This record gives sequence, structure tokens and C-alpha cells, in this order.
Amino acid sequence: MSRWSHPVASFWAGEDLSFVEQMVIRSYLDQGCDFTLYLGHPVGGIPDGTPVRDAAEIMPRPAFAGEAPTRKQLAVWSDLFRIRLLTRRRVIWADLDAYCLRPYDFPGGYVFGTSVSDNILSGILALPQDSPALRWMAEFLAHDRLEPPWASPVWIERRGQMGMLGPADLSWGDTGPKLLTHALRQSGEDRHAQPQAVFYPLMQHALGRLWTPWLADEVAPSPETLSVHIFGFTKRVLAGHWHGQPPPGSWLARMAERHGIDPTTAPATGLPLPEPSARAAT
Repeated sequence: MSRWSHPVASFWAGEDLSFVEQMVIRSYLDQGCDFTLYLGHPVGGIPDGTPVRDAAEIMPRPAFAGEAPTRKQLAVWSDLFRIRLLTRRRVIWADLDAYCLRPYDFPGGYVFGTSVSDNILSGILALPQDSPALRWMAEFLAHDRLEPPWASPVWIERRGQMGMLGPADLSWGDTGPKLLTHALRQSGEDRHAQPQAVFYPLMQHALGRLWTPWLADEVAPSPETLSVHIFGFTKRVLAGHWHGQPPPGSWLARMAERHGIDPTTAPATGLPLPEPSARAAT
């Protein structure tokens, strides 16, 4: 019988939890997982029985995250917290849109998977605490001025002149998947990556299977799939078309019901991404 090789931990510093985050948490707790939710501030909607801790135990609130941080600032805060947590705790990190199908059993300590483009994603992540990649990322993120090795020297010089090389000033993903992919490839630890089907069976082009009514319960295409990543795109679709509710009969609706979650009390919101022009300029 499969078992959990590590405890699992996640982080939240946004608004009250929607039904998506609630059912993801329950997908771990209902399988006997030692799960901890670290909070940047008090929020509502946390399922009963969820162990909660103050994120400040691991990392103080970053200066760029003011009283009303933007979606990007929240994402960067989460990126920084994830790396700090992995240097201090032997846990598997799980985003709160990473729905668990079966326990994660990786006694070797390497837990991460690839996307359809073969880049490494950070939604499910564990690294041994003596990992060269983890050490490099922690050291890189410890500085106030960050110069991504994959960025052009001209870009770095221009941003530096504007005083915009802090963590929240970089391009979207630079402190998350781009950083992780670079570090693991640099150290050679990318060889431990799991195939896409294990943690990311549905990428954006196929996410409609989550909200289309009356498709088969099994949305994962492979028996090796351990997690279904729901992605923020799904929440924006629900908010834009169904008032934040999963359509009746859809996989999302059935999974919420399985875990005793009532979506009507916690609809998904569709916080927008930055405009494409703004993202290109950052």
C-alpha cells in the first residue's frame, strides 16, 4: 500500500479560501496526510481539522507585500516562502490548486514534475536539504537585487538603472518555475523530474475536462498520475462564466461533493493576471 514519504505543507496569503482550495486541502487530509497550512494572515474558509501555522515562523512578511498585495506580489511571496520552507523542513510543498489523487511516496527526497514544454514546475516540490539546487536558490533569493542568469545583460542593466531588480520587480515566474528549472538543470538534479503525467496531467489546453459536465470521473490520462493541477486559469473561467461555481456534474463539482465541500458558500474568484503589455514590460 502506498504511503506518504514526507509531510505536506502549503501557504496562503490571499483572500478567504474558495471551494477549490478547500477541496484540495481535504484531498490530502482525507488520505491521512500530515498536512500543514502556513498563513501569511488570518483567512476564512479553512476546512475543519486543518493544522494551521503562522508563516512568520519560517519567513517574515516581505517588504514588498503591503496591506493589499497584488496577485503577482502574492505569487512572489509564495515563491520565496517555498524555498525558505524547504531549507528548514523536510516536507513536500503543494500549491493549493494541486488536487491529490494518491499519496506521494518519494523516499529519495526529490519530488517535482515537468510541464508539456519540459520545463520544471513548482506546484509540487520537494528537494533534499543538501540539494545543490536548493542551496543555490536560497542564496540567490537572499539578495535584495536579483540578476536572473537567464535574462539578457541589457535587460538587467536597464532594470538596475531603474532600481527594479527586487524579487517582485522581476518578470512573472522568475522567482518560481524559471528559477527552479535553471537551478535544477545547472546542478544536474533535473534528472529526478517526474513525467508530466504524474503531477500535471492537464495543461491549459485540456483544463476544460475539469468543468465540462458528465465526463468520466477519471480526468488523469495515466495510472501513474498522483495529482491533478487545477491552475488559476480554471478559477478565472469559473468566475467569468458560472459565478465561481463548478457546473453541475463536472469533475470539480463531483470532487467537491466527495469531500463535503459546498461551492455555493465559497465561490472561486477570477483575480486577473497583469495585462500582457504590463507583463512584457516587467
